[in-house]
Amino acid sequence: MTRFPLVAGAFAPFFAVSALHLGAKLAGLVELDRATKGLTVPALLLGVAIVLVVGRMRLPRGVLIALVAGLTLSWLGDITLTNFAVGLGFFLAAHVAYIVLFHLAFHRRPSWWSLGLIPWYAALLLALWPFLGDLALLVAVYGAVLGLMTASSTRGNTFTMIGGTLFIASDSLLAFRIFTPLFQSPPEDVLIMGLYLAAQLFITLGILRTAVPRPARVTART
Repeated sequence: MTRFPLVAGAFAPFFAVSALHLGAKLAGLVELDRATKGLTVPALLLGVAIVLVVGRMRLPRGVLIALVAGLTLSWLGDITLTNFAVGLGFFLAAHVAYIVLFHLAFHRRPSWWSLGLIPWYAALLLALWPFLGDLALLVAVYGAVLGLMTASSTRGNTFTMIGGTLFIASDSLLAFRIFTPLFQSPPEDVLIMGLYLAAQLFITLGILRTAVPRPARVTART
């Protein structure tokens, strides 16, 4: 992994935009909330680029493509979630990209504790089912893919495991916010979005920990 000052500087725009977005959400500034939501993940992608370019690090091509795909699909989910089915479809695709990412970047088996995701999935569906209506099948498929992504994150390091866990916590709370009367206050909305942004950051940092220095160029003498 690259030096801390480089990582902190590279992700400073992400921290700044995220703080502004969460602050706007908490204050009820709807237009600023909407305007900054679509900037958070691009700022995260910018941080990845800075770490890799300035730190002269590299990731395997497949790993880099899967990471960028997961973040880009998440960004598309962020900006289209007002149409729930479309936004959820983008996030489902993002989780598939992350599953591929974890399988490409790491070669361990998932942790035993990921078996706990089975009762989580059953309990979540049981609690939400009366409220889902025509979206029941889509939400069930999404939950299964989300659980598989979180299980796959345990193949990696501490950062990816934290990221996967925060993602499932955020999406679980969001599901209750969307489909039930629960978690409707601005502070609860901030909590959900904060967990989501932290999840994306930890997954990204976990993958960057696998980056290696670029080989030095050898200049031939003439």
